Amino acid sequence: MLFSVGIFGWLAWAVVRTGGLPWDVPILEFWHHHATPALDKAAVFLTIVGNTWPMVGLGALVWLGLMWRRQWRAAGVWFAAVGGSMLLTQIIKPLVARPRPALWASIRPEHTLSFPSGHAMDTAAIATALVLLCWGGRARGWAWLLPLFSLAVGWARVYLGVHNPSDVLAGWAAAVAWVVLVYLVARRIRRT
Repeated sequence: MLFSVGIFGWLAWAVVRTGGLPWDVPILEFWHHHATPALDKAAVFLTIVGNTWPMVGLGALVWLGLMWRRQWRAAGVWFAAVGGSMLLTQIIKPLVARPRPALWASIRPEHTLSFPSGHAMDTAAIATALVLLCWGGRARGWAWLLPLFSLAVGWARVYLGVHNPSDVLAGWAAAVAWVVLVYLVARRIRRT
C-alpha cells in the first residue's frame, strides 16, 4: 500500500509541478506510430468494456451477490473499497486539472480531465478488491484475470492517445492504495 501511495504521490507532484513526465510523449508516440486496424478495434473494445458504467455495474453485481449470500461485512468492505475508489477519482481529477494529451486526433476522443485515468483506477479497484475478496478461496485463480484486464484497459487508454502513461500508472497506484487501505482498516476493526 505504501509503495502505491509513493508512486501516486510522485506522479501527482510531477504532473502538478512540471505538467508531466519526460516519458509520457515518447510512449504515446510509439503506440501511435505502431497503430493498426486490429489494435484500434481492441483498444476501442477495451475502452468500452472498461468504462465507468460497466465497472459500476460489475461492482454492483458483486455487491448484490455478497448481499444475497448474507455476507454483510464483505459487502460493506467491497462497497467502501470499490465505491470509494470511484469517488476518489472524481475528487482528484479537478484538483490536478490536467488536460488530455492532444498529440493527434484520437479515434475515440475524450474531453474530461486526464489525471488520474478513471478507466485505470476503476478497473484496478475492482481487480484488487476481487483478488482480496477471493484470497484463499476457490475462485482466486479466476480473480487474477481482472488485474490483466486492468493492464489491458490502461494500455488501450494510452494507445488511443486519451491518457498519458503517467495518468494510467497514477490510476492503478491510487486504486490499489485505496482498496488495500480499506481492507486493512476493515481487518483491524474486525480484530478489535
